[in-house]
Amino acid sequence: MKAIGKIFSKEFIIGFVIMLLAVAAFVFEWGPIEGLEYRFYDFSVNMREKTSPPPVAIVEIDDASIAKIGSWPWPRSYIARMIDNLKNYEAKVIGINILYSDTENNQGLREVQEIIKKIEADPAKAKNKQVDELYALLKESEKRLDNDTILSTSIAASKKVVLPFLFSLSKNIEGVEAKLPIYLESNSLKLTTSPMAFLAAKGIIPPIPAFAQYAMVLGHSNFVQDSDKAVRSEPLLIAFGNRIFPSFGLQMAMSYLNYELKDLIPAQTVRIGDIKIPTTENSKMLISFSKNIPVYSFLDVIDNKVPLDRFKNKIVIIADSAKGITTTFITPIGLNTPSWMIVANVIDNILSNKHIIRPYWAFYIELGMIIFFGIFLAFIFPRLHAGINAIISVVLFFGWSAIAWLLLVKFGYWFKVVYPLLLLIVGYIAAMSCRYLFTERIKEHVEADSIEANKMLGLSFQGQGMLDMAFDKFRKCPVEDPSVKDLIYKLGLDFEKERMFNKALAVYEHVMHDGEYKDVAERIKKLKAVSDTVMFGPMTGTKKDAPVIIKGTETKPTLGRYEIVKELGRGAMGTVYLGKDPKINREVAIKTLRYDDFEDDQVAELKKRFFREAEAAGKLSHPNIVTIYDVGEDYEIAYMAMELLEGSDLSDYCQKDHLMSLKEVARIIMSVAQALDYAHENGVVHRDIKPANIMLLKNGDIKVADFGIARVMSSSKTQTGMIMGTPSYMSPEQISGHKVDGRSDLFSLGVVFYEMLSGEKPFSGDNITTLMFNITNKPPNLLREVAPDTPEFCEEIILKLLNKNKDDRYQHGRELAADIAAYMQKNREAN
Repeated sequence: MKAIGKIFSKEFIIGFVIMLLAVAAFVFEWGPIEGLEYRFYDFSVNMREKTSPPPVAIVEIDDASIAKIGSWPWPRSYIARMIDNLKNYEAKVIGINILYSDTENNQGLREVQEIIKKIEADPAKAKNKQVDELYALLKESEKRLDNDTILSTSIAASKKVVLPFLFSLSKNIEGVEAKLPIYLESNSLKLTTSPMAFLAAKGIIPPIPAFAQYAMVLGHSNFVQDSDKAVRSEPLLIAFGNRIFPSFGLQMAMSYLNYELKDLIPAQTVRIGDIKIPTTENSKMLISFSKNIPVYSFLDVIDNKVPLDRFKNKIVIIADSAKGITTTFITPIGLNTPSWMIVANVIDNILSNKHIIRPYWAFYIELGMIIFFGIFLAFIFPRLHAGINAIISVVLFFGWSAIAWLLLVKFGYWFKVVYPLLLLIVGYIAAMSCRYLFTERIKEHVEADSIEANKMLGLSFQGQGMLDMAFDKFRKCPVEDPSVKDLIYKLGLDFEKERMFNKALAVYEHVMHDGEYKDVAERIKKLKAVSDTVMFGPMTGTKKDAPVIIKGTETKPTLGRYEIVKELGRGAMGTVYLGKDPKINREVAIKTLRYDDFEDDQVAELKKRFFREAEAAGKLSHPNIVTIYDVGEDYEIAYMAMELLEGSDLSDYCQKDHLMSLKEVARIIMSVAQALDYAHENGVVHRDIKPANIMLLKNGDIKVADFGIARVMSSSKTQTGMIMGTPSYMSPEQISGHKVDGRSDLFSLGVVFYEMLSGEKPFSGDNITTLMFNITNKPPNLLREVAPDTPEFCEEIILKLLNKNKDDRYQHGRELAADIAAYMQKNREAN
């Protein structure tokens, strides 16, 4: 009875402690559990009954429209035309989900205006008929080119346009003095409640006055992400200075319902006339998402291919959706949800009055469930049989899950469900483990070291990866028992898999106490040889950092048949060694493939691709391509033996204080172009041309390295969500994830050419996102503005290499080499 009492008291302590931990995690909203709560929330929200299509339609600036009309950004006259069309379609509200915070950069307009100013400054203008006619034509041109005025006129004429603006958010609004223009102040309410009830802003990015002053209303387009970077709610109101501003979606919904800002009442539940919108902290409305939003192509609407009734008396949002220009967010309905989808769902929720509600008393219900489950574990669980406990635990688990799911899916009430469930799971496992372990201890006093109990414990420890503890239990069992011998043998195999060779040796020797068994004797012999070896390479204790094994104490370290002399360096793939082929006494560079960035289930495919790509690259035989002699695998390490080079890469020669002569740069680029032309003709694309992969040897020869490697790494690491390649040298199609061919390598070579002449890169950005956007959308910085002494023909060649459209670039490396050679010959003749 004393033993049983001790078990109960320990189970009580375990249940009570776990309950306290669960309460603390709940009160402080512990990140990992909050993430699980969001997963349950997203799963349930996606199962909610979908409403009929809302009175909202999207006119999207899609890839097809951009392909037809031209690259983005378009002249704003196109948006003006769309507003005019939608007005004719009798749309009730027109939202432009594009922030126009700056005037249009129109070089043609500025040139025309400069000419007009010069004419107006000429006193003889009024006496010259030809000048008068020219002046009239220029004024007409100015009117046609002034897209901002054209769009402003359409906004004013429509009287239906809602425009967005953007806040930079802050933790508080103390010290913010907002002196706002009338068009912003008229779209806000005076802050009369505590500023803590709203998100606060420290700065504002409004649309230009020419647009804002004629818009029907303005609304902020800020989205707030949860701790897992997903958007699940809309901040209906944001405080800036002493005023509060409605959101873009809220303003469109109010305009559609013919409400004005004076009808808006900010409170715990935001009210618009008779409409109530439930909110959480900071006036955020939880969004019930649906993809049931009609979408039409900008091109079809501008060409009047859409029936008139599709937009009549509806809210129509003009939004960008093309790749590279649209902003996407993680939401419950997808990882790349465009911003207009969020806005459209906010409007739909308000108009349909179909909301997700987080009641203010939900906290107390959730806390009560945690305490209830804790009481069950601490007081009831110790007093019941294991089977009864299992049944009750299952009922509580699925009962609470079903209730919370039903409340959210059917009625829109969100309660956090994971905290009580995790308490129940962890508490049950801990209590049962405590009961089992203490019961086992009691049995050991009664029944000295039960064989079956030790086997069970050993298997349990082995299954959890605790191999040393498993061996300790198995050693208490008689090795003469065939089932025990088999268990110990399999444990030895597990030690070998974990590269714990000394421990595997001890296990096999224990098996041999009862004589020969399977291949144990052979394994012992091999393991003893390994135990006499030395290891080199990174040793972190994980499988993924597998070291290279030196076979035998009398031999040099080897990989395959190659003797390892020393380490040369480490790169993106792994370690590079100086090796020697003893058969022909040839020194080689040996590059190893490192697996530590990949999951175990990816390694097999990675090896397969490595050997396939290495085989393709190994067939290349060109004076400007590094020769690959051999590939192989030794002790689960893939390696590649290649030509050993004496020289350095071009990285140092891309620095402003270390630039080469034009003649030398041209020679290098021609050599690389010829190498790429040969590789492309043989079906091999490099994918990572950059200065670090181009070697200048001591004898002046040029060698291109790492053919095939970029494809292996990009194909494998893309699966883990990593961006491979060097962004500064990537082509637009490579950044966009499209299929690449040899023309992508030529684009990268154009970047290298530019950099070797100027010491700068043709595309720049404050961060990787901006850099990649500039590569895909912006022209390169003009070479002769950066390096004025550069000949014109170099700039022409580089501009052709860096063309966004691969069809307009050089199609083959030989064409590039021929052009450079011709220009250089022409230049020599001219001099």
